[in-house]
Amino acid sequence: MPWSDPNQPNNPWGKRQGPGGGQTPPDLDEVIRRLQERLSGMFGGAGGGGTPGLNKGIVGGVLGIAFLVWVASGFYMVAADEEAVVLRFGAHAATKGPGLNWHFPYPIETVEKLPVTRVQRLEIGLRRFADGTIRKRSDESLMLTKDENIVDISFIVQYKIKSVEDYLFNIDMPMKTVRDAAESAIREVIGRTLIDDVLTSRKAEVEVETEKLIQSVLDGYGAGISVTTVKLQDVQPPERVIKEFKDVASAREDRERAKNEAEAYANDIIPKARGEGKKMVLDAEGYRKEVVERAKGEAQRFTDILTAYRQAPEVTRKRLYLDAMESVLADMEKVIVDRSVGDRVLPYLPLDRMNKVEVK
Repeated sequence: MPWSDPNQPNNPWGKRQGPGGGQTPPDLDEVIRRLQERLSGMFGGAGGGGTPGLNKGIVGGVLGIAFLVWVASGFYMVAADEEAVVLRFGAHAATKGPGLNWHFPYPIETVEKLPVTRVQRLEIGLRRFADGTIRKRSDESLMLTKDENIVDISFIVQYKIKSVEDYLFNIDMPMKTVRDAAESAIREVIGRTLIDDVLTSRKAEVEVETEKLIQSVLDGYGAGISVTTVKLQDVQPPERVIKEFKDVASAREDRERAKNEAEAYANDIIPKARGEGKKMVLDAEGYRKEVVERAKGEAQRFTDILTAYRQAPEVTRKRLYLDAMESVLADMEKVIVDRSVGDRVLPYLPLDRMNKVEVK
Protein backbone atom coordinates (compact mmCIF):
# COMPACT_ATOMS: atom_id res chain seq x y z
CA MET A 1 0.00 0.00 0.00
CA PRO A 2 1.19 3.59 -0.55
CA TRP A 3 1.13 4.35 3.21
CA SER A 4 3.55 1.55 3.89
CA ASP A 5 6.17 3.41 1.89
CA PRO A 6 7.54 6.37 3.87
CA ASN A 7 8.69 8.04 0.62
CA GLN A 8 5.13 8.47 -0.64
CA PRO A 9 3.91 12.09 -0.47
CA ASN A 10 0.46 11.01 0.78
CA ASN A 11 1.81 8.98 3.70
CA PRO A 12 0.07 10.40 6.82
CA TRP A 13 3.02 9.35 8.95
CA GLY A 14 5.42 11.35 6.73
CA LYS A 15 9.17 11.13 6.97
CA ARG A 16 10.78 12.03 10.23
CA GLN A 17 14.48 11.87 10.93
CA GLY A 18 15.64 10.98 14.34
CA PRO A 19 18.62 12.51 16.09
CA GLY A 20 20.96 10.02 14.53
CA GLY A 21 19.55 10.40 11.07
CA GLY A 22 17.12 7.41 11.44
CA GLN A 23 13.36 7.42 11.01
CA THR A 24 11.32 8.43 14.09
CA PRO A 25 7.73 7.33 14.96
CA PRO A 26 4.98 9.52 13.46
CA ASP A 27 3.24 12.22 15.45
CA LEU A 28 -0.20 10.84 16.48
CA ASP A 29 -1.84 14.26 16.61
CA GLU A 30 -0.65 15.01 13.11
CA VAL A 31 -2.05 11.70 11.84
CA ILE A 32 -5.48 12.39 13.40
CA ARG A 33 -5.48 15.90 11.97
CA ARG A 34 -4.75 14.67 8.46
CA LEU A 35 -7.46 11.98 8.69
CA GLN A 36 -9.98 14.62 9.83
CA GLU A 37 -9.04 16.82 6.92
CA ARG A 38 -9.54 13.98 4.45
CA LEU A 39 -12.92 12.94 5.93
CA SER A 40 -14.13 16.57 6.11
CA GLY A 41 -13.14 16.99 2.48
CA MET A 42 -15.17 13.90 1.57
CA PHE A 43 -18.27 15.23 3.37
CA GLY A 44 -18.03 18.82 2.12
CA GLY A 45 -15.66 20.29 4.74
CA ALA A 46 -13.27 23.15 3.98
CA GLY A 47 -9.96 21.40 4.37
CA GLY A 48 -8.35 22.47 7.57
CA GLY A 49 -10.48 25.61 7.87
CA GLY A 50 -13.62 23.92 9.29
CA THR A 51 -14.55 23.55 12.87
CA PRO A 52 -12.81 20.42 14.27
CA GLY A 53 -15.62 19.59 16.71
CA LEU A 54 -18.30 19.80 14.02
CA ASN A 55 -16.33 17.65 11.60
CA LYS A 56 -15.78 15.03 14.29
CA GLY A 57 -19.51 14.99 15.09
CA ILE A 58 -20.50 14.47 11.44
CA VAL A 59 -18.01 11.68 10.98
CA GLY A 60 -19.07 10.01 14.22
CA GLY A 61 -22.75 10.24 13.28
CA VAL A 62 -22.16 8.77 9.85
CA LEU A 63 -20.06 5.98 11.31
CA GLY A 64 -22.70 5.31 13.98
CA ILE A 65 -25.49 5.09 11.42
CA ALA A 66 -23.40 2.80 9.25
CA PHE A 67 -22.66 0.65 12.28
CA LEU A 68 -26.36 0.40 13.18
CA VAL A 69 -27.25 -0.50 9.61
CA TRP A 70 -24.52 -3.13 9.63
CA VAL A 71 -25.78 -4.56 12.92
CA ALA A 72 -29.41 -4.52 11.74
CA SER A 73 -28.45 -6.48 8.63
CA GLY A 74 -27.73 -9.42 10.92
CA PHE A 75 -31.41 -10.03 11.70
CA TYR A 76 -33.08 -12.77 9.65
CA MET A 77 -36.31 -14.76 9.68
CA VAL A 78 -36.45 -18.58 9.46
CA ALA A 79 -39.70 -20.09 8.12
CA ALA A 80 -41.58 -22.87 9.87
CA ASP A 81 -40.34 -25.56 7.46
CA GLU A 82 -36.72 -24.36 7.49
CA GLU A 83 -33.55 -24.47 9.53
CA ALA A 84 -30.76 -21.91 9.25
CA VAL A 85 -27.07 -22.77 9.35
CA VAL A 86 -24.82 -19.94 10.53
CA LEU A 87 -21.38 -19.93 8.91
CA ARG A 88 -18.60 -17.97 10.57
CA PHE A 89 -15.89 -17.31 8.01
CA GLY A 90 -17.17 -20.36 6.12
CA ALA A 91 -17.15 -22.73 9.12
CA HIS A 92 -20.27 -24.06 10.84
CA ALA A 93 -21.05 -21.95 13.92
CA ALA A 94 -24.66 -22.74 14.85
CA THR A 95 -28.00 -24.12 13.62
CA LYS A 96 -31.11 -22.04 14.25
CA GLY A 97 -34.75 -23.05 14.20
CA PRO A 98 -37.84 -21.19 12.95
CA GLY A 99 -38.36 -17.62 14.07
CA LEU A 100 -36.45 -14.32 14.23
CA ASN A 101 -32.70 -14.72 14.76
CA TRP A 102 -29.57 -12.61 14.61
CA HIS A 103 -26.01 -13.26 13.49
CA PHE A 104 -22.86 -11.23 13.07
CA PRO A 105 -23.35 -9.51 9.73
CA TYR A 106 -21.30 -10.08 6.61
CA PRO A 107 -18.41 -10.62 6.22
CA ILE A 108 -18.09 -12.23 9.66
CA GLU A 109 -21.04 -14.61 9.40
CA THR A 110 -23.44 -15.74 6.67
CA VAL A 111 -26.66 -17.76 6.84
CA GLU A 112 -27.84 -20.71 4.73
CA LYS A 113 -31.57 -21.53 5.00
CA LEU A 114 -32.66 -25.07 4.13
CA PRO A 115 -36.18 -26.60 3.95
CA VAL A 116 -35.88 -29.53 6.37
CA THR A 117 -39.56 -30.62 6.52
CA ARG A 118 -40.46 -29.94 2.89
CA VAL A 119 -40.53 -33.04 0.68
CA GLN A 120 -38.53 -32.37 -2.47
CA ARG A 121 -39.24 -34.10 -5.76
CA LEU A 122 -36.78 -35.31 -8.38
CA GLU A 123 -37.79 -36.83 -11.73
CA ILE A 124 -35.49 -39.26 -13.51
CA GLY A 125 -36.00 -40.35 -17.10
CA LEU A 126 -38.09 -37.31 -18.03
CA ARG A 127 -38.26 -33.55 -17.53
CA ARG A 128 -41.34 -31.41 -16.95
CA PHE A 129 -41.22 -27.79 -18.05
CA ALA A 130 -43.17 -24.76 -16.89
CA ASP A 131 -45.41 -24.79 -19.98
CA GLY A 132 -46.56 -28.34 -19.19
CA THR A 133 -44.50 -30.14 -21.81
CA ILE A 134 -42.70 -33.37 -20.96
CA ARG A 135 -39.46 -34.47 -22.58
CA LYS A 136 -38.05 -37.98 -22.31
CA ARG A 137 -34.42 -38.52 -21.36
CA SER A 138 -33.42 -41.78 -22.99
CA ASP A 139 -29.91 -41.60 -21.53
CA GLU A 140 -31.50 -41.97 -18.08
CA SER A 141 -34.54 -44.15 -18.83
CA LEU A 142 -33.20 -47.01 -21.01
CA MET A 143 -32.02 -49.94 -18.87
CA LEU A 144 -31.02 -53.58 -19.34
CA THR A 145 -32.95 -56.32 -17.53
CA LYS A 146 -31.73 -59.68 -16.22
CA ASP A 147 -32.88 -61.51 -19.36
CA GLU A 148 -31.00 -58.99 -21.56
CA ASN A 149 -34.03 -57.00 -22.68
CA ILE A 150 -34.20 -53.21 -22.81
CA VAL A 151 -36.89 -51.43 -20.84
CA ASP A 152 -37.78 -47.73 -20.73
CA ILE A 153 -38.38 -46.57 -17.14
CA SER A 154 -39.08 -43.13 -15.70
CA PHE A 155 -39.60 -42.64 -11.99
CA ILE A 156 -39.85 -40.06 -9.21
CA VAL A 157 -37.74 -39.83 -6.06
CA GLN A 158 -39.08 -37.84 -3.11
CA TYR A 159 -36.72 -36.92 -0.31
CA LYS A 160 -36.15 -34.43 2.48
CA ILE A 161 -33.22 -33.13 4.50
CA LYS A 162 -32.61 -34.88 7.81
CA SER A 163 -29.28 -33.21 8.75
CA VAL A 164 -28.53 -29.70 7.50
CA GLU A 165 -24.87 -29.91 8.57
CA ASP A 166 -24.24 -33.10 6.57
CA TYR A 167 -26.26 -31.74 3.65
CA LEU A 168 -24.12 -28.60 3.42
CA PHE A 169 -20.64 -29.85 4.24
CA ASN A 170 -20.47 -33.52 3.16
CA ILE A 171 -21.70 -33.34 -0.44
CA ASP A 172 -21.43 -30.93 -3.33
CA MET A 173 -24.44 -30.36 -5.62
CA PRO A 174 -26.99 -32.35 -3.57
CA MET A 175 -29.59 -32.66 -6.34
CA LYS A 176 -27.07 -34.14 -8.76
CA THR A 177 -25.87 -36.49 -6.03
CA VAL A 178 -29.42 -37.76 -5.43
CA ARG A 179 -30.02 -38.10 -9.17
CA ASP A 180 -26.82 -40.09 -9.74
CA ALA A 181 -27.50 -42.34 -6.73
CA ALA A 182 -31.09 -42.98 -7.85
CA GLU A 183 -30.12 -43.77 -11.42
CA SER A 184 -27.37 -46.14 -10.28
CA ALA A 185 -29.72 -47.89 -7.82
CA ILE A 186 -32.57 -48.42 -10.31
CA ARG A 187 -30.15 -49.83 -12.88
CA GLU A 188 -28.83 -52.32 -10.33
CA VAL A 189 -32.34 -53.44 -9.33
CA ILE A 190 -33.55 -53.73 -12.94
CA GLY A 191 -30.38 -55.60 -13.85
CA ARG A 192 -31.40 -58.49 -11.57
CA THR A 193 -35.11 -58.50 -12.54
CA LEU A 194 -36.83 -60.12 -15.54
CA ILE A 195 -38.60 -57.82 -17.98
CA ASP A 196 -41.96 -59.57 -17.52
CA ASP A 197 -41.75 -58.98 -13.77
CA VAL A 198 -40.89 -55.31 -14.27
CA LEU A 199 -43.78 -54.78 -16.68
CA THR A 200 -46.39 -56.69 -14.68
CA SER A 201 -46.21 -58.09 -11.17
CA ARG A 202 -43.04 -56.81 -9.45
CA LYS A 203 -43.32 -53.02 -9.79
CA ALA A 204 -43.92 -52.52 -6.07
CA GLU A 205 -40.94 -54.72 -5.18
CA VAL A 206 -38.72 -52.77 -7.58
CA GLU A 207 -39.79 -49.51 -5.91
CA VAL A 208 -39.03 -50.79 -2.41
CA GLU A 209 -35.64 -52.26 -3.36
CA THR A 210 -34.64 -49.07 -5.19
CA GLU A 211 -35.62 -46.87 -2.25
CA LYS A 212 -33.54 -48.96 0.16
CA LEU A 213 -30.53 -48.96 -2.16
CA ILE A 214 -30.66 -45.17 -2.74
CA GLN A 215 -30.84 -44.58 1.01
CA SER A 216 -27.89 -46.90 1.56
CA VAL A 217 -25.78 -45.03 -1.00
CA LEU A 218 -26.66 -41.60 0.42
CA ASP A 219 -25.96 -42.75 3.98
CA GLY A 220 -22.56 -43.95 2.78
CA TYR A 221 -21.88 -40.44 1.49
CA GLY A 222 -23.12 -38.90 4.76
CA ALA A 223 -25.46 -36.77 2.66
CA GLY A 224 -27.96 -35.96 5.41
CA ILE A 225 -30.87 -36.90 3.10
CA SER A 226 -33.83 -39.20 3.86
CA VAL A 227 -35.53 -40.84 0.87
CA THR A 228 -39.28 -41.01 1.49
CA THR A 229 -40.72 -42.45 -1.73
CA VAL A 230 -39.67 -44.01 -5.03
CA LYS A 231 -42.55 -44.21 -7.53
CA LEU A 232 -42.34 -45.72 -11.02
CA GLN A 233 -44.11 -43.42 -13.45
CA ASP A 234 -43.85 -45.14 -16.82
CA VAL A 235 -42.53 -48.64 -17.50
CA GLN A 236 -42.65 -49.82 -21.09
CA PRO A 237 -40.51 -51.34 -23.83
CA PRO A 238 -38.57 -49.05 -26.20
CA GLU A 239 -40.65 -47.29 -28.84
CA ARG A 240 -39.24 -49.36 -31.72
CA VAL A 241 -40.59 -52.63 -30.31
CA ILE A 242 -43.56 -51.43 -28.29
CA LYS A 243 -46.09 -52.82 -30.82
CA GLU A 244 -44.64 -56.34 -30.55
CA PHE A 245 -44.57 -56.10 -26.77
CA LYS A 246 -48.22 -55.07 -26.77
CA ASP A 247 -49.06 -58.11 -28.87
CA VAL A 248 -47.20 -60.32 -26.40
CA ALA A 249 -48.98 -58.63 -23.51
CA SER A 250 -52.36 -59.17 -25.21
CA ALA A 251 -51.56 -62.84 -25.74
CA ARG A 252 -50.52 -63.12 -22.12
CA GLU A 253 -53.78 -61.50 -21.04
CA ASP A 254 -55.75 -63.91 -23.24
CA ARG A 255 -53.89 -66.81 -21.67
CA GLU A 256 -54.65 -65.53 -18.19
CA ARG A 257 -58.30 -64.99 -19.08
CA ALA A 258 -58.62 -68.53 -20.47
CA LYS A 259 -56.86 -69.89 -17.40
CA ASN A 260 -59.21 -67.98 -15.11
CA GLU A 261 -62.26 -69.21 -17.03
CA ALA A 262 -61.01 -72.81 -16.81
CA GLU A 263 -60.39 -72.43 -13.09
CA ALA A 264 -63.87 -70.94 -12.64
CA TYR A 265 -65.44 -73.86 -14.55
CA ALA A 266 -63.40 -76.34 -12.51
CA ASN A 267 -64.43 -74.61 -9.29
CA ASP A 268 -68.06 -74.90 -10.40
CA ILE A 269 -68.15 -78.46 -11.75
CA ILE A 270 -65.89 -80.20 -9.24
CA PRO A 271 -68.02 -79.39 -6.16
CA LYS A 272 -71.13 -80.51 -8.06
CA ALA A 273 -69.48 -83.78 -9.05
CA ARG A 274 -68.32 -84.33 -5.50
CA GLY A 275 -71.83 -83.66 -4.25
CA GLU A 276 -73.35 -86.09 -6.77
CA GLY A 277 -70.79 -88.73 -5.83
CA LYS A 278 -71.54 -88.26 -2.16
CA LYS A 279 -75.28 -88.53 -2.85
CA MET A 280 -74.81 -91.75 -4.80
CA VAL A 281 -72.71 -93.22 -2.00
CA LEU A 282 -75.34 -92.30 0.57
CA ASP A 283 -78.15 -93.73 -1.61
CA ALA A 284 -76.20 -96.96 -2.06
CA GLU A 285 -75.59 -97.22 1.65
CA GLY A 286 -79.28 -96.62 2.30
CA TYR A 287 -80.30 -99.25 -0.24
CA ARG A 288 -77.81 -101.73 1.23
CA LYS A 289 -79.18 -101.18 4.70
CA GLU A 290 -82.77 -101.55 3.40
CA VAL A 291 -82.03 -104.83 1.62
CA VAL A 292 -80.11 -106.23 4.55
CA GLU A 293 -82.81 -105.32 7.02
CA ARG A 294 -85.54 -106.72 4.76
CA ALA A 295 -83.61 -109.96 4.34
CA LYS A 296 -83.12 -110.16 8.07
CA GLY A 297 -86.86 -109.61 8.56
CA GLU A 298 -87.76 -112.30 6.00
CA ALA A 299 -85.36 -114.72 7.60
CA GLN A 300 -86.74 -113.97 11.01
CA ARG A 301 -90.31 -114.43 9.76
CA PHE A 302 -89.38 -117.78 8.21
CA THR A 303 -87.73 -118.80 11.46
CA ASP A 304 -90.86 -117.88 13.41
CA ILE A 305 -93.07 -119.82 11.00
CA LEU A 306 -90.79 -122.83 11.23
CA THR A 307 -90.94 -122.71 14.99
CA ALA A 308 -94.75 -122.51 14.92
CA TYR A 309 -94.97 -125.31 12.33
CA ARG A 310 -92.91 -127.62 14.48
CA GLN A 311 -95.21 -127.00 17.41
CA ALA A 312 -98.50 -127.52 15.44
CA PRO A 313 -97.93 -128.80 11.92
CA GLU A 314 -101.59 -129.21 10.87
CA VAL A 315 -102.70 -125.90 12.19
CA THR A 316 -99.75 -124.16 10.67
CA ARG A 317 -100.16 -125.89 7.31
CA LYS A 318 -103.85 -124.93 7.17
CA ARG A 319 -103.06 -121.37 8.19
CA LEU A 320 -100.41 -121.09 5.47
CA TYR A 321 -102.87 -122.46 2.95
CA LEU A 322 -105.53 -119.98 3.94
CA ASP A 323 -103.07 -117.09 3.84
CA ALA A 324 -101.93 -118.10 0.38
CA MET A 325 -105.48 -118.44 -0.94
CA GLU A 326 -106.38 -115.12 0.60
CA SER A 327 -103.55 -113.41 -1.16
CA VAL A 328 -104.35 -115.09 -4.48
CA LEU A 329 -108.14 -114.66 -4.40
CA ALA A 330 -108.20 -111.25 -2.79
CA ASP A 331 -108.74 -109.33 -6.03
CA MET A 332 -110.84 -111.93 -7.88
CA GLU A 333 -114.62 -112.06 -8.18
CA LYS A 334 -115.86 -115.28 -6.77
CA VAL A 335 -119.08 -117.30 -7.31
CA ILE A 336 -119.55 -120.03 -4.78
CA VAL A 337 -121.80 -122.99 -5.78
CA ASP A 338 -122.70 -125.60 -3.28
CA ARG A 339 -121.48 -129.05 -4.21
CA SER A 340 -124.86 -130.60 -3.55
CA VAL A 341 -126.41 -128.62 -6.34
CA GLY A 342 -123.42 -128.30 -8.54
CA ASP A 343 -124.31 -131.29 -10.68
CA ARG A 344 -127.87 -130.15 -11.23
CA VAL A 345 -127.34 -126.57 -12.38
CA LEU A 346 -125.81 -125.12 -15.48
CA PRO A 347 -122.22 -123.95 -15.19
CA TYR A 348 -121.89 -120.29 -14.22
CA LEU A 349 -121.30 -118.08 -17.21
CA PRO A 350 -120.88 -114.31 -16.63
CA LEU A 351 -122.66 -113.12 -19.78
CA ASP A 352 -122.72 -109.48 -18.64
CA ARG A 353 -118.90 -109.27 -18.83
CA MET A 354 -118.18 -111.07 -22.06
CA ASN A 355 -118.01 -107.84 -24.11
CA LYS A 356 -115.99 -105.91 -21.54
CA VAL A 357 -112.25 -105.69 -21.66
CA GLU A 358 -110.43 -104.56 -18.57
CA VAL A 359 -107.31 -102.47 -19.18
CA LYS A 360 -104.92 -101.85 -16.36
